[in-house]
Amino acid sequence: MSDRLSIQTNRAGNMNPSEFIKLAQRLKEEHVQMREQLSEIRTMAAALYVLDDCSIGMCRLIDLQDRILSLVEELEQHSEWEEQELFPNLQSYLHPTMAISVSRSVHVLEQDHDLAKKVVQSYVNGVNAMSVPIDMDFVHVMASELLTACLILLKHFTLEEELVYPLMDRIVEQIS
Repeated sequence: MSDRLSIQTNRAGNMNPSEFIKLAQRLKEEHVQMREQLSEIRTMAAALYVLDDCSIGMCRLIDLQDRILSLVEELEQHSEWEEQELFPNLQSYLHPTMAISVSRSVHVLEQDHDLAKKVVQSYVNGVNAMSVPIDMDFVHVMASELLTACLILLKHFTLEEELVYPLMDRIVEQIS
């Protein structure tokens, strides 16, 4: 059983160890940066619940739309990099049984990513359809949509980190 869960540092096709370490560092750095952006967006969205002025709410909804769309674009690039570079290299170090398990888990994680994109699209559609005058109920509904998307993305990052970081750390420890 322990053989099926082992890290294989001498398999053909493994990348240069220093390159793998760079991939691990990049993943962690990008996650920290995107988590910070999510935190800012969440704080700004939550602040919409205490506003008294609908016109300020409308301006903030538009600003938040720009921020979340920028983050989603970054996340798309990040996900593409993970799929094309990070995960194949990570799996090259894993026993085939473990690699299959990780692959399945990553697939499930991508469903969270897709769900978050749908919620963001719902938010964007709502903001794009708003017409003056708006009321505070609308601002609150849009804030709720955005907070939901942020929470889904945070859950996605957390689950991915809980799955991938320990594996990467073990690999880095063994190849260093």
